[in-house]
Amino acid sequence: MNFIPRVLVTLSLALALTTITAIAQAPDTILLNGKIVTADEGSSVQQALAVRDGRIVALGQSAAIERLAGKQTRVVYAEGPFAKFEERR
Repeated sequence: MNFIPRVLVTLSLALALTTITAIAQAPDTILLNGKIVTADEGSSVQQALAVRDGRIVALGQSAAIERLAGKQTRVVYAEGPFAKFEERR
C-alpha cells in the first residue's frame, strides 16, 4: 500500500474512534423535535442535539439523538418556539 493512502486510512480510523468515544457516555441533556439552525457553511437545520458537560456532543435527527440518552439524561421536547423539560428517571 502506498504511504499516502495508508496515512489517510489511519487518520480516518482515528477520527471514527474519537467520534465513537465522544458519544460513548450518555449526554446530560437532549433536545428533540426542534428546529436547530447551525452555523456551518450551509446553515443546515437539525432536529435534535445532545449536550454533555456544557458542550454540544451530537446533532442530528430526533430518533438518532434519543438513542444516546441514558437513565440520568434530561429530555427536552421543543414545542413551537418553546421547549418543554421532562425529567427522565
